[in-house]
Amino acid sequence: MMQSSEHTSPYLSSVDVARILDVNVATVKRWTEAGKLDCVKTAGGHRKFLMRHLAAFAIDHQKYAQHLPLIKFGSELNLDLNAEILKGEFKDLIPFFLEKAMSCDAVTIQNILNSLYMVHQNLALIYDNLLTPVLHEIGYKWERDELSITQEHLASQTIRDGIIKLQDIVIKPEEHVGRAFVLTFSDELHDIPAKMVQHLLETRGFQVLYSGQRTPIGDTESVFETFQPERVYVSSVYVENIEATQKELKELIDLCETHEAQLYGGGAGIGQITLPEGTKIKYLSSFYDVMDS
Repeated sequence: MMQSSEHTSPYLSSVDVARILDVNVATVKRWTEAGKLDCVKTAGGHRKFLMRHLAAFAIDHQKYAQHLPLIKFGSELNLDLNAEILKGEFKDLIPFFLEKAMSCDAVTIQNILNSLYMVHQNLALIYDNLLTPVLHEIGYKWERDELSITQEHLASQTIRDGIIKLQDIVIKPEEHVGRAFVLTFSDELHDIPAKMVQHLLETRGFQVLYSGQRTPIGDTESVFETFQPERVYVSSVYVENIEATQKELKELIDLCETHEAQLYGGGAGIGQITLPEGTKIKYLSSFYDVMDS
């Protein structure tokens, strides 16, 4: 399978498709002319393909499914689930993914994430429609005492590792368009959303400095001085000490104003905080919002 280091465009040529499906270029041309394999045509008349075109073709022609990153659920290729994946609708995939995360099946988790990206090349779709519901369900199970703290940590870490490894195949621009600082508050235990924000910004061409969980805001002034971010993204899933966190947020707002950086905030924890009047913070309610920010 083609790796991102070799291919910086989401589009595949007829030669690429022929190599992936293990056929000759004439066969690819014949399939497109017969309407069996969708494509887009450039102004010059050249055929270009997206992974979703190949995946849709493989759904109808199982013989070629082995060449694509379609997912085997159990011992067989489940066409219904893969058809759902192609449409970006993950209703039936969510419980399967949750089950694999709780059983720490890192291989299957990685296979699913890689497959979804190769088909859609849209991280926001994966993060909003699959990972967010799964992470919420893990949290609900812990709240209902259906999972121990250790089980919750293991499931979350399995997903976190999968997200990090997914970056090996994610396409990123070669040139930077700006600098962004991604962080959490000092009492924040959940850094997966912040990690996903980092990755989304990198796909947009930002150079990102990511500090992870439990970042004391008072220690970040040197970051502003040396890194000089134009944007700052703070993620908060849950605020344990509202008074202390509001103080930290005020410090962060002051730093952003001093260094002329735009502040963005996301996560349920931000909603727990009373923001100072006139606060210049843009709230992001989804990972799609991150891409549009």
